[in-house]
Amino acid sequence: MSEKFLRFDVRDYLKTPADLGQYIEGCALEDSGDGQLNRAAGRDVMQTIRARIETDADFAQALRIEAATLIHNGEIETGRRLLQLLQQALRHQTARRFFTYRP
Repeated sequence: MSEKFLRFDVRDYLKTPADLGQYIEGCALEDSGDGQLNRAAGRDVMQTIRARIETDADFAQALRIEAATLIHNGEIETGRRLLQLLQQALRHQTARRFFTYRP
């Protein structure tokens, strides 16, 4: 009997802005020092933010509030990273809207 595996996509499990912050923190703790896991976490979070912004207009505001809460609670690096990823995702979305060819 052969085993069948489903493709794992982290975007299916990162539902809330708090999940994104915890995922970044967890990857930073488990990183072996070469930064490979941190880069992968950044890509995963960026893709998740882009996908969620397209479908949920309030997600960007909720993520901004979560980042501010993290900074207020002393987790400055995680909050700063979330804000940076949100800014990049919003920039990407704006560029896509203005520079997409539509006949």
